[in-house]
Amino acid sequence: MKHSIKSLSIYSVIIFFISSVLLLPSCSKDKNDDLVTYNSYVSHELVVTYTSSGIKQLFQNLSVLYPEVAPIVENVQYNVGVYNVTYKTMFQGEEIEASGLVCIPVSDNGSFPMISFQNGTNTAHDEAPTKDINNVLFKYLQSTSATGYIMLMPDYIGFGKSEQFVHPYLHKESTVLSVENLIIATKEMIDGKLVSVSWDNDLYLMGYSQGGWATMCTHKDITENTNLSFGIKASACGAGPYDLSVVQNFMFEGVTYPQPVYMAYSGVSYHSLGLITNPLSDYFNEPFATQLPSYFTGAFSNGEINDKLNDTVTVLVAESFLSGINTDPKYNDFRNAMNNNSVFGWNTIEPIRLYHGTSDNYVPPSTSELVYSEFEAAGAGSNVTYTPLPGLTHSTAAIPMILDALLWFNELEQKSGEIVMVN
Repeated sequence: MKHSIKSLSIYSVIIFFISSVLLLPSCSKDKNDDLVTYNSYVSHELVVTYTSSGIKQLFQNLSVLYPEVAPIVENVQYNVGVYNVTYKTMFQGEEIEASGLVCIPVSDNGSFPMISFQNGTNTAHDEAPTKDINNVLFKYLQSTSATGYIMLMPDYIGFGKSEQFVHPYLHKESTVLSVENLIIATKEMIDGKLVSVSWDNDLYLMGYSQGGWATMCTHKDITENTNLSFGIKASACGAGPYDLSVVQNFMFEGVTYPQPVYMAYSGVSYHSLGLITNPLSDYFNEPFATQLPSYFTGAFSNGEINDKLNDTVTVLVAESFLSGINTDPKYNDFRNAMNNNSVFGWNTIEPIRLYHGTSDNYVPPSTSELVYSEFEAAGAGSNVTYTPLPGLTHSTAAIPMILDALLWFNELEQKSGEIVMVN
């Protein structure tokens, strides 16, 4: 099923403030119950509290630009506590500590559903959710808890508490575990009465760009590979690079590509993880091949790395890679990594909404169209819908997607009568 969201005329106003975050912000596997454990929580710290009156004003201001926010304004009724949570997860066979934000509605009554939001591509340590809590987008997401949700935002490995590691960009297993174990750590906080909130065990997942891919990967893993005590109610996935080979080929097919940071990030990540072992000079021209690892240390933003690279594909990328990416045995490891870390449609019984701007020239709409067709072929039927966002780009489609997803989650909760309103 397809439906569309009408384009708004004033996107550029709010995008000016938040684009820095959004442009930054499957193969089968064995059951991973031994990796996703119920011993994830380490510590938490309250970092900020928002009042319901302040949040209501925040959303009222947004409703001037986006009238569809009105139902969110009407549902604001709780103060919100925002916590920086440290938790344990697995990375390359070792237990490490990671971090994320956990936002809770302050209430002595009621049991609330949970949303985990996965952010888009980011390279700068200072722009992770736990480091950049006053970022406009993150602040709105934190404030969503005032309407009756427990809101989570994982940093991902390589940021926050785990910033000593190179971020495993578009690496499925470590990404999924970092999301799942924050959920588990939050459950442990709640069960241990470390925070004053109750979770009804309903989980919603939402993400955009890299976060759309992370959301779909996590949804599939929770439903197929784990025996967790909570269930996914629905997921919203925006503009994700679901089939990484399709996205990689799209990057290389033109004379230029506007986000060279994306072309380089997965190569540096997979080389750091040991998924590819031949030198980076087999993939990138000099001097970029030698310099690339120093660009992805967390010191530079997406835009700053773009400035250090070159958007002409043949200047940045080695000719042997461009001509041999799909056939040369030298790149077998890279092709395997692309396939193993892609996510493909399945016969989901939980609803999923896909979103993509039709004018996206960073991540092509064909990736969403392809995975949608895979869901249909697998028998998912009306459980999966695809929402093209007419005329919108990778940056301008993000806010409409997030708003529509939140309103959809509210509709699902209202239908099931599971949001407990406290007067």
